[in-house]
Order: sequence, then structure tokens, then C-alpha cells
Amino acid sequence: MKLPTVASMHETVGAVLSRCATIIIEDWLVRAKKITEISALRLRDAERTGHIPKLLDDLVVRLKARTPMNAVPSASAVSHGELRYLQGYTPPMLVDEARILEITLFETLHKNQSALDFRFLLSDVAIIADEVDSQLAQSVNRCMKVMRLSAGKMPAVS
Repeated sequence: MKLPTVASMHETVGAVLSRCATIIIEDWLVRAKKITEISALRLRDAERTGHIPKLLDDLVVRLKARTPMNAVPSASAVSHGELRYLQGYTPPMLVDEARILEITLFETLHKNQSALDFRFLLSDVAIIADEVDSQLAQSVNRCMKVMRLSAGKMPAVS
């Protein structure tokens, strides 16, 4: 009987992130609630974390495609920026959300390092950072556009 090779016994970064999606969301939520500005907004946990499953799905698709610098427009990232504005978020709060997501993702990989296939780890980490940053940029752009549109509809202050 032939034993599996070492590489075949290890998971890809995308597989680890998929397998750990629930834990990633839970860990992200704990961190988000520690940020004073974010926790001051009265939202249910599902309202806070609703965007993360789609972002993780987009990230896993991109990791499988092995496209290091090929971020694509994300309708969900744009919707997230608009929703967050309506919920009272500011662009710096969106940045904090993305920052803690990256920390959570990297910590998840660290906790699962014994299961990882290291052949593509560094390039996968670059893909993660690029995808999260790309979606952040799209969310912030939409948030700021909605802010400008809302400011234009406000009555003039004397």
C-alpha cells in the first residue's frame, strides 16, 4: 500500500479558511466588539458579521484561482460600504474591520499551521491581504460616495 505524500496530507490555505469559517467569524466578532467606536453602534451580531461569509467565499475562490494581483470588483463589498454608512460607520471604522479580519485570518492560519501545505503559504498570504484590501477600498469608496450624496441632500447650515 502506497502512503500519501507529505504534501497530500496538508490542506491549502483556502481549505483551512473554509473549514474554519465559523470560528473566523466568531473570533472576528470578539475583536470587533473590543473596538470602542464599533461596539458603540447598537447592532445585532448578525448585522455586524453578515458580510464576512461572502468575503470569505470570495477569498477562497481567489486562492483557488491562484491570482496574486488580480482583484475583481465585488458587488458585496460595495453593498457593505453603503450598509455600514447607513448603520453609522465611518471610513476609519471600515479600516478597523478589515484590519481585524486580516489579523483573524492570519491567526487562524497560525493555529492550523500543522495542517497547512507550506508550498504556497507566502503567496496565499499576499492574496489574502490583496483581496481584503481590495474589498476594503471598494467598501470605503461606496461609503464615502453615500456620505457625499447624503451631505448634498442636507439643508444648508446658516
